[in-house]
Amino acid sequence: MSDYQDSRQQRENRRRTIVRVVCVVIAVAMLGSLVIPAIYAGL
Repeated sequence: MSDYQDSRQQRENRRRTIVRVVCVVIAVAMLGSLVIPAIYAGL
């Protein structure tokens, strides 16, 4: 029973990590879409 809970916990942790990574990637992409045109405008 504990093995089942451990595997479920690992899967939950992995899913949470993936969600966090996706959020970071989206945030970086949004920042990039704001920063890159500003750099081009500066150049």
